[in-house]
Amino acid sequence: MGIWTTTAQGLPGEDEAVQFTIRERRVPLRGQYRHGEFATRWWHYPACNVNRWSALEHEPDVAPVDAFDAHAAAA
Repeated sequence: MGIWTTTAQGLPGEDEAVQFTIRERRVPLRGQYRHGEFATRWWHYPACNVNRWSALEHEPDVAPVDAFDAHAAAA
């Protein structure tokens, strides 16, 4: 796992796998940064609501957000 960065210091690259904390929580969430938002499979959080983030190395057990959308569409 990477170094924690505040959103004031910078934002991750498009489609980058990240863990992040939002204002109301101290426990990190895992997801992706895309279209200016931090996205989990359940919700999308605008960058202004995220305190800090850290890049995740590719982990086979962390599926991209699109995988959940495609699975839901197929059901």
